[in-house]
Amino acid sequence: MTKIHKTPWQKVHAKFGMPPSQFARVLNRHRSKISRALRDDKGLISGRDQELLIEVASNYNIPLTSDDLTPEVQ
Repeated sequence: MTKIHKTPWQKVHAKFGMPPSQFARVLNRHRSKISRALRDDKGLISGRDQELLIEVASNYNIPLTSDDLTPEVQ
């Protein structure tokens, strides 16, 4: 069986547990940027976006770890 790996954007989005459009509003980012990031094969998160995600997650009491923000090793 093939294990499906989530990208960093997909892992973080799952932790927030909200639709992509609401996730974009919470991050103050354009919806299309979030949609593209969630569909991307690698879904890497830039340093600037990592800082933003950590700050917003803290405001929403969502625990994020470094594993959530980095790709899984295959």
